[in-house]
This record gives sequence, structure tokens and C-alpha cells, in this order.
Amino acid sequence: MMTRPVVATGNTSLHLRWVMVLPLVVLACNMAWSQATITKATIFKQIDKGDSLGFVVQIEGTNLTSPENPRVLLLPSAGITNQGASTYSATLVTMRFTAPSTYVPLEVTLSYTTGPIGKAITGTECAPDVDVVKSYFLVPDAQVSKKYGHGVAKNFDVVQISIVNKCPLPILVPLAGISLPVTNPPLHPFSLEHVTSIFSNDRAFSGPRAVFFNIVQGAATLGSAIQPFFGPGFTQGVSIFGGGFTQGAATIWKDLSAEQLQNLTSQSFQATEQIAASGGALQKSIFISKKATGATTTAAGATTANSKSVLRAWLKNPTRTGDKLDELIKLEIIPVVTAGGKS
Repeated sequence: MMTRPVVATGNTSLHLRWVMVLPLVVLACNMAWSQATITKATIFKQIDKGDSLGFVVQIEGTNLTSPENPRVLLLPSAGITNQGASTYSATLVTMRFTAPSTYVPLEVTLSYTTGPIGKAITGTECAPDVDVVKSYFLVPDAQVSKKYGHGVAKNFDVVQISIVNKCPLPILVPLAGISLPVTNPPLHPFSLEHVTSIFSNDRAFSGPRAVFFNIVQGAATLGSAIQPFFGPGFTQGVSIFGGGFTQGAATIWKDLSAEQLQNLTSQSFQATEQIAASGGALQKSIFISKKATGATTTAAGATTANSKSVLRAWLKNPTRTGDKLDELIKLEIIPVVTAGGKS
């Protein structure tokens, strides 16, 4: 029996062509859908290091890790140093680097094996010198004594720091990053734990109130021990001295240490303070030692190491650059940039 050959009709031929072409169309669509796209590129100024600045570049988009994690390139590239490792997600790529303080970024490029994708940078965000408003106030010793106690006023100058963060990112201000270059080495504020230990010592041992009541208590105890050797009048005097006199003195000379310790704890600058973005504010106090271990330099070039208050002696000179607290105090301000975007 002879087999009749099958002749393809027009509809059958068209169907076969679609079957062959459709996978190619789907593949092309998938490639188009998965192509990386940059929607925004932003440079954040970060830590001020004198002649250099720390920066963070933040690139937002879609499919940024397709087909692989790209290499981040900045234009111009001249002057960029200490380029850190990048962090990646499908919608965000960030990278830290250091460049001169005059560096002006123009374009960022993501380099893939399939080719580069670029995006122009229109400007920078979060410049600490502009977006973070700082003011300082040197608290008078009389107020320090009332708020924080005699021991704190005797040993520390207290500076109230007020900060308003206009940056679109939260910022961190570490206590260790605060300095006053009036001595060599520069002055740094003490931690709350150190100041509290000075406060406790003054309250219990070296302060005028502590000395007075310790003497009274010691004399009353000694009088009680030797009163058998004296007459009834002495015994009665010891009783009055150790009882009514002590209680009356305590009523007149109030113990404000609990309130002062609460002020010290709540109003002191912590090890690290975080300030919210776009208008967040902070007002805290720092404690600077009155007696520095280094030497201060006067306008005439002479040096002195023994001053009642090194900081106040420096500020009394009206002709020197940096004679105002706003010019003198240096803060390290660190914008908070996370892998997930703006915090």
C-alpha cells in the first residue's frame, strides 16, 4: 500500500512558525523586563576629615542585581580614595568612599557584563556643615553647682549643646568625636560614668556638706564614747549635739543630691546620640575638665598649664580666632545610611 504524503496547509505552516518564534519573543521580553534601571543617584556627605570628606553614594532603581552585582564607578574618578565594598539589593546599591572636600560628583555608573548603565547626579544631600545647625552655651558655675552639685561645678566646665538636624537622614553624634583644641592634646568631654563618680565622691566625702556632717557625726560618736568620764552636763550636750543639732542642720542645709543626680543622668550627653531626620533636635550637656594636662597657648605665644579653668581662660581672649564656642567646639557628625535606604 502506498502512503500519501502529508501536504502542509497555510494554517499549519503559520502555526509552526509561531511555535518557533514564540520562545524567542518570550526570551527577549524576559531580558527587557530584567534589565537594570537606575531611577535616582544621590551622594551623601558624611564625616568631615579636614581636607577630605567621607561620602556615601546611594543608587535607587529596579533589578539592580541583574544579571549580577555590578561594579560602582563614579565620574570624575580623580581624587577618590578608600573606596569601600558595596552593599546590594534589587532596588538599592550603596558604597562608601573618601574624596577631597572640594570633590563634586557628576555621574555614577553601574558596570555589568552586559554593559554599563549611568545616571547623572544633580547634587549632594546631608552636608553636616550646612544641614546640621549647632549652638553652644557655657553654663555659669553658680548654675552648674545648683543643677549638678558642688563637685561637678568645682571640676568641670559644663557646655550645653543644641543641635537641629535639617538633613534628610538621621545622624549620629558620638561623645568621643567632640573635641576642643585649646590644649595639646585637645580637650575631650568626660563620660557620664566619670562625672557621676566625681559627684558621688563630693557628696559622700570631699564636698562642703559632706565634710560638715561627717565632722558633726564623728564628734557626736566620739562624745558618746567618752561621756562616762564627764558629768551629766556633758552627756546632755552630746545628746543635743548628736540629735537635735544634727537634724536641725540637715533641715537648713538640704540634701539635693537625688535631684542633682537625676539632672546629671537625664541631661548629660550619652556615649552616642542619634537625632531624627528633617527637623530632629537635641539639647544635652557635656562636661569638660577645668584643669587640663596639656598646655594652653596665649595670644602672645606664651604657654600656661595651671589655670582655674582652661576653657574660660581661652574664651577671655577676644582677639584670637576660635575665641567663641561656635568656632571652637568640633563635632563628628555621622549620617545614618542603611542598606535598605534612608532610615
